[in-house]
Amino acid sequence: MNRLTWLLILLVTLQPALANNSCKVEGYAIGFFNGVATTKKDAERGQDKIQSTLNTDEYKGEKVEYQLFYNDSYIDEGDLNLLGDFAETFDQRTHELTQKSFDRWEAFWDIINGRQESSIIQKIGTLVEGFILFVNDVISIKLNYQIKAFLEKLATLTGSTPNTEEVRLNHRLINDSLAWEGKKLIYIAHSQGNLWVNESYENVLSQTGYDADNIKVIHIAPASPIVKGDYILSGNDLVINGLQLTGIGSVQPFNFTAPVNHDESTGHGLIEVYLTDPTSVSMIKKSVKKAFSALTKPDMEDFLFQITYEYTPNFVSNHKPPQIKLVDNNEDWMDKASEYAGVYLVEKSRNKYELVSEKNFEPVTFDYKNNSRDRQTITVNQCNKISSEKPFVLGEYSEETVDLSSMWPNLPPKIETKVTVMDRFGRKLLQGEVSKNEYRDRGWSYIGSFVDFKAVIPYADTEKKQLKKNKLQGKYELYSDTILFSSQS
Repeated sequence: MNRLTWLLILLVTLQPALANNSCKVEGYAIGFFNGVATTKKDAERGQDKIQSTLNTDEYKGEKVEYQLFYNDSYIDEGDLNLLGDFAETFDQRTHELTQKSFDRWEAFWDIINGRQESSIIQKIGTLVEGFILFVNDVISIKLNYQIKAFLEKLATLTGSTPNTEEVRLNHRLINDSLAWEGKKLIYIAHSQGNLWVNESYENVLSQTGYDADNIKVIHIAPASPIVKGDYILSGNDLVINGLQLTGIGSVQPFNFTAPVNHDESTGHGLIEVYLTDPTSVSMIKKSVKKAFSALTKPDMEDFLFQITYEYTPNFVSNHKPPQIKLVDNNEDWMDKASEYAGVYLVEKSRNKYELVSEKNFEPVTFDYKNNSRDRQTITVNQCNKISSEKPFVLGEYSEETVDLSSMWPNLPPKIETKVTVMDRFGRKLLQGEVSKNEYRDRGWSYIGSFVDFKAVIPYADTEKKQLKKNKLQGKYELYSDTILFSSQS
């Protein structure tokens, strides 16, 4: 009976790669992060308005899709109305000052802070009859306290909500899904959504293959001192500027001033103000256009795995072109990957074999590129809906055109094969080489090679449920653990 020996080349500890043709790396995604006191329905309205405003479903031949990153802020809308009602009264009393050389809204914030003696208020008092009386009579201590308490509540949210972890999980899973597909990303946030978008920005940068050239952020009315890109903030956005002028938190200085909209007296509404005012719309479109032109493709390939076989000239001259097949999807594949087992390698005649696949497994799709006789490339091009987390096994066998064993010890030099496994991110997961010369010197005959690869879903059950609920792809982690060179003695 023949004694069989295997040479196992085991993978040294490697960092897992992040996990349709589903593997094509292309397309853009515009994400929208809603602001305070926004219902899911209103957030969807905001996203629809952004989409209709931008009027962009394709850029340079690649599809542009839109994605909502919803968050619940739980801000009492009555607090917004309180601030807005007072602002409307203030605007009515000072409307005639619109064309003056100073910003009358500075006075508004002085009043909110109890600075009724400030120079700007005194100056308005000389121009508007009865204004000082209005300040003293209308602005009570109680109103001051209520408005400031609201702003403090807004400032201390810092992205936190009663369901913070659920929101964070949902956003992370969306980021995973978009990054797995290799989308070039433009994230647009309004109000408190800017606190969430900053977190998502950092999450995207942590994804394998991504850096700051693959994601751009546009902040509308940012309720955050930190911005990751262009921002648009109106001078009479009472909510955001209130964070600055009350000394509670630092925000960006305003860079335009929208006319007062009496249907949205806080000056903070996404649709009513920022997606209606011509100056604001122009700034948003300009920032989006700049983002599109600056974005580059993530450092990813259009495949899940790539397995390459390289043959030396003396291997080529003494062998037929190889058989390469996906032979199994199982944990016990190494027990079958031998001539003696007769499972994947079936002997047809003396020292001549055929690769045979196991039945009853769902294969992944792949392309077989016969680049040249000395180089064969298999690219697995299925990156979603992978049926199993068990290893898939690729077998390779080249039939001899001459009986090399009869030529020993005078074999031609360097009859060699090299096998390399790369992943979606260009990482070399595994590489092995075999020399028929060395095998014959030890009394063995090399027959063929087998290599495994697998895509593992890196999520807990609760995360999988959220993916399914929200119809998200998620990502995979990619592994290749073993190259097995089968031989006979």
